[in-house]
Amino acid sequence: MRAENVSDADFNDLLWIMAQESAGIVNTRNHASTARGLFQLLRAQYGLNPRGEASFGDAKEECQGGIRYIDGRYHSAHSARSFWQYHHWY
Repeated sequence: MRAENVSDADFNDLLWIMAQESAGIVNTRNHASTARGLFQLLRAQYGLNPRGEASFGDAKEECQGGIRYIDGRYHSAHSARSFWQYHHWY
């Protein structure tokens, strides 16, 4: 969170999203799609990780990619969580 300048207030929402997406398992894969990692980024978003696809397996870098995705699409972890709770995906 510090590496991505995310407020401590976003911690619980980020943790909740990660729990839904990967149960906190680093480098987890969805075998029905290209989704991968703690925040289940799709192949099109792998570049959001600091080292792209090579970041998978590194918890910190997977979090950075997830935070960048959430910030770019939803502008806040709270908004991403609200979307997820309504749609059961984000």
